[in-house]
Amino acid sequence: MIEVVKLVIIQPTPFCNIDCRYCYLPYRTSTKKIDFETLEKIFFLLFSSSFVSDEIPIVWHAGEPMILPASFYRDVFNIIERLKRPDLNVKNSFQTNGTLITQEWCDFISESGLKIGVSIDGPQFIHDRNRRDRFDRGTFEKVKRGIELLVGNGIPFGVIAVLTDFSLDYPEEIFNFFLESGAEEIGFNTEEVE
Repeated sequence: MIEVVKLVIIQPTPFCNIDCRYCYLPYRTSTKKIDFETLEKIFFLLFSSSFVSDEIPIVWHAGEPMILPASFYRDVFNIIERLKRPDLNVKNSFQTNGTLITQEWCDFISESGLKIGVSIDGPQFIHDRNRRDRFDRGTFEKVKRGIELLVGNGIPFGVIAVLTDFSLDYPEEIFNFFLESGAEEIGFNTEEVE
């Protein structure tokens, strides 16, 4: 039985506008971005592969994808449309820290059919413990505003939370927070200790 590609993760930039205490990714301060020539090669090879069936999810992740403007992704999605087979359903999604979500982004998300995952660790006292900006300030309020914009625009979203030794002491608070968050899906990652 031939296996098919079930998920593609693309890092559009290594740069992240925040500095989570548990992040293990190198080059988070590098503002480099993937170029269109590289993306064309990736999509050409991917879409012409016998390992791709009729649907493929592409996650833009690792670094903050919303650092790059919506116009960058409009161009990328045009490349995808040009290179993909007519019968291939490409499902793009962002995994974002949520701090840069604006009305402009919500408009783009709605028009492009992007799926959105927001990284938030639970209530503010848990989230702000590790998800800090580059001035060592908590990011909860900015993420909350981003989520409120998604909800206000009727955009479904999922969340990913990192579970740490600290947060495991507050299962009820985490459960209640996500129950009220408006998220359609919740994923938990355990903190990776280096």
